[in-house]
Amino acid sequence: MDNMRTIMDFEFDTSEVQNTHFHQNLEIVYVLEGSVEVQIEPETYNLKKGDFLLINANKRHSWRATEEKILLASFQINFTMLAEYMGTNQLLFWCNTTVDKNESYEQLKQVLDQMLNRSYDKEKEGAIYLNSIYYEAIYLLVAYFMIKADDVRMKENFTPDNSRIFEIQNYVQANYQKQLSLNDLAQKLYLSNAYLSKYIKKHFGLSFLEYVNNIRLFHAVDELVYSEKKITRIALDNGFPTTAAFNKAFKEIYNMTPSAYRSTVHKEENLNENKEAKQELDKRVKEYLTGKEPVADNTATRNMNLYVVDAKNTTEWKKPWDKIINMGNIDSLLNYDVQSQLLMMQKEIGFSYVRIYNIFMQDMYYENISGDNKYNFSRIDRGLDFLVEHNLKPYIELSFKPTDVNYTINSAVGDRYNEIIFHDRESYVEVMQAFSSHIANRYGVNEIESWYFELWKDDRLNMLDAKGWYFDCFEIGYHALKKISSKIKVGGAGFALGYDRYQYSILIQNWKTRNVRPDFISVYSYSYLLLQQDGVYFGKRSLDNSFVKNQLELFKDVLKAEDFMPDELHITEWNFTISNRNCINDSCAQGAYIVKTCIESIGEADMMGYWHGSDLHTEYYDSGAVLYGDNGLLTRDGIKKPSFYAFHFLKFLKKGLLGKTENALLTTDGRGVYTIACHNCKKFNYRYTMKAEKDIRVDDIDSLYEDTDSIHLKFQINNVENGNYVMRVFYVNEDNGSIQNIWKDMDYIGNLSKGEVEYMKRSANPKVDMRRITVQDNVLRIETKLKAHEIKVLDIHYQY
Repeated sequence: MDNMRTIMDFEFDTSEVQNTHFHQNLEIVYVLEGSVEVQIEPETYNLKKGDFLLINANKRHSWRATEEKILLASFQINFTMLAEYMGTNQLLFWCNTTVDKNESYEQLKQVLDQMLNRSYDKEKEGAIYLNSIYYEAIYLLVAYFMIKADDVRMKENFTPDNSRIFEIQNYVQANYQKQLSLNDLAQKLYLSNAYLSKYIKKHFGLSFLEYVNNIRLFHAVDELVYSEKKITRIALDNGFPTTAAFNKAFKEIYNMTPSAYRSTVHKEENLNENKEAKQELDKRVKEYLTGKEPVADNTATRNMNLYVVDAKNTTEWKKPWDKIINMGNIDSLLNYDVQSQLLMMQKEIGFSYVRIYNIFMQDMYYENISGDNKYNFSRIDRGLDFLVEHNLKPYIELSFKPTDVNYTINSAVGDRYNEIIFHDRESYVEVMQAFSSHIANRYGVNEIESWYFELWKDDRLNMLDAKGWYFDCFEIGYHALKKISSKIKVGGAGFALGYDRYQYSILIQNWKTRNVRPDFISVYSYSYLLLQQDGVYFGKRSLDNSFVKNQLELFKDVLKAEDFMPDELHITEWNFTISNRNCINDSCAQGAYIVKTCIESIGEADMMGYWHGSDLHTEYYDSGAVLYGDNGLLTRDGIKKPSFYAFHFLKFLKKGLLGKTENALLTTDGRGVYTIACHNCKKFNYRYTMKAEKDIRVDDIDSLYEDTDSIHLKFQINNVENGNYVMRVFYVNEDNGSIQNIWKDMDYIGNLSKGEVEYMKRSANPKVDMRRITVQDNVLRIETKLKAHEIKVLDIHYQY
């Protein structure tokens, strides 16, 4: 079969060194045995067994083995065919297991292993089957790892040079088979021939003709090896004007003629068939492939498996998600509706800390040129008084956070930027000392020792500089509070998981140069990644359904490497989106996402603060309807969303952990009560990234997920007391308890009467089922089915 007709191909390699080269086709390097150091232009990556990365078109790269015995699989993806399918030459991917974690990597790895299992069956029917697997791999790459043209670029890094280099590369890639001239390209770029010639030489290290011929030769070599075409035909089909020009260019690179190269390669292939080296390679490949045939990925079938636990085998565990809820500016605590909703959440969900920010306001501060500065703390007092009186603990963010209403991570409905009111070190020292003394005198030292104080790394505080104002501000607040009591906890700096990935090390290294270390480290988690290619940064929505867990693990790896592990690690803000206008926030899918994320995060963080408590947080001119895509647990009118019930269901869980699966958490109190929280959370597909978040409609939601299958869960709890049990099942799905679906049945009418709002509030409640279970053999057996995006809690009580 002519390999040039396939979109992918692969081969095995045991070379200890691969010299610097580049080619137009994309390449995946997959380490099957040993370890290698791969250099892609200025970046170096260390790949161990099981790691793989994708090398984009025309990127200079090389590798060298870092262990004596290596085995690699190299997958080549036909750039031209892929560009034709995608309708663009702008093909750029980010796929690298050494620096990233994403559940899609495991999917892709399974597909790559499927290909390798067919490495001895590339003919006839086997070739057809392989071709189907190739397209499955291409789908995964395009859906989950492609950087699309409309992904947000960080403008300060996207220089004219970056843009021009892309234009040159894409122009040559699209036209290499034609007769190209420097003059044609210069006219396209509105540059002189002389300037463009020097520019290409500077940035590519080659003349224009040398660069074009490199692209042509790459394709020509493939045809020499894998096709029976005549050399003249190969030369003309790949843009060389004559056979002589092809021969000349080929000899400059390969030191032989094309015909000699073809003969040599074919001769070596024939000789190698019986060589010991070939036999050894075959043996190693077969050893790797033994038992590697992957199981088909079928969610519904996978979850049919019975999960067995022992009632007498429990472990202690802690809930990280029920500690903190974000409620916005401290002024919001003076609002009666916010207070009422907060007390409801305290009662039904059990949050103990309320995270507030922007406690310092300009109209409460007087700065005298003589240094006689004054601050009126009465507004702060009223907010904190409410919390303390209701046995809630303040979690105070000390910086000046913006309070934008966000369409997306880079687009706001309105700018509510918050100015820093302290203009020098002395004024901040004075206010922080006064504030610390004030709250100690008002609430008592014992009380504020249980509070948390955080300082977010506002860009204006320049944490990227070891002498930046962030560290001064942090140490000022730290010393002022610690002067009251050394037990008061002060931390920061709100690292953005995934988005700050290129700054983790430098920010932590800067902090290590200072004398004061934080009592806890805080991070934010929204499903956005910052990717870097050739000095250009791209913002991208992540489709990783386990984003919080995976990105937190990567961040903790950096903390360990820098020897900067804190006593406590807090996720002070988390959600899949930062948008306040994404209707998925109001859906059942959001409830399932919360349950899944909470279960996965057990043992990963000490506290998790969901973003955020109430839709009242972002009321604006565009929020007249009962739902408007905000990420609050409660609507403006106090109606409970599926996200609220997710936390409410998790409150049922008991202190003894029996076990957990991908879709469920099993607990017991050790006294005849067994509680199971479960979900059917679905994974986003590529369509989610194709829509602006604010443009998603309720009817679009199901189409944005990989499937809408129901799942069937089976559990068995051994060594339970014989006798009668009663099982209560609480659940929320699109047919029961979903405010969004109730509003859908009301045709999304915006101007509702008070009575209609009250009807919605009464209707948006979980469905409750009950049934008796009799146990006679000390084994409790439970089965349950969940629709797509459904959440459930099964609460089982022994009847005395």
